[in-house]
Amino acid sequence: MSKRDQITIEPFTQDHIDFGMQLKNVARWNQLPADWSRFIDWEPEGCFLAMADDEPAGTAITIRYQDRFGWIGMVLVHPEMRRRGIGTLLLMACIDYLEHAGVAAVKLDATPMGKTLYDTIGFVDEYMIERHALAAQTCEPSPDVRDVTDADLDAICAFDAEAFGADRSRVLRRLSAEADTDALVMADGSDITGYVFLRPGMSADHIGPWCATGPEAAEALLATAISRRAGSKLFIDISRANDHSADIVARLGFERQRHLIRMFRGINASPGETDLVYGITGPEIG
Repeated sequence: MSKRDQITIEPFTQDHIDFGMQLKNVARWNQLPADWSRFIDWEPEGCFLAMADDEPAGTAITIRYQDRFGWIGMVLVHPEMRRRGIGTLLLMACIDYLEHAGVAAVKLDATPMGKTLYDTIGFVDEYMIERHALAAQTCEPSPDVRDVTDADLDAICAFDAEAFGADRSRVLRRLSAEADTDALVMADGSDITGYVFLRPGMSADHIGPWCATGPEAAEALLATAISRRAGSKLFIDISRANDHSADIVARLGFERQRHLIRMFRGINASPGETDLVYGITGPEIG
């Protein structure tokens, strides 16, 4: 347990989800209680709650992807508790947890404001992420895109490990099994050419991950995903390390909302194949 003044860092558990939602709503982020529950299930010892004067004050979560890298997300501090170093304590708790677990690099998607802190503690830029939004439009689905089946998951997870840079099969399998997630795949025989997932969010349904072998497959997948949520608002976080992602989302009617900077601390020996990644799963988990 870390202390600073009367601040302690403790485990974030299922009992704290309501508080996490309060902070998330103040920040106007898109997560649901189910997202917090997944974080705890995936990394129960790597989710943290800051207590200040015996009151909950902030949150942060981590997730490990083998020993290649770990992710930090959901760093939130109650507005009345800010300027007391709580965010920094939470961030360092996450870094300590991941580095003691033996990951080669610690990664996160930083807001421009957050980047000013991360620059001072050894994080460096990798590439830019952009949030784009689509309001209640429709697209024609591609006949080559279909729902993911259990038989597809091994091949999708293998493709994803190459694209992402590490095995995150526990994330993909959990999401694909949830009744309110749409998981779509495109394949040439037994060879996966792309996949895209959609899940519900508070303000909009969220698209991601979105990965493909080329822009034609990527656009067919995204158009089909949009068709599954006709009339709904959609968010997608695209990778600007991919030369085609911005053109595709613009062509399908999305509008840019904001940007984040993907950053890492340590040895980024597993950056993945950025030409395969069109949209990330989410800033909180990579």
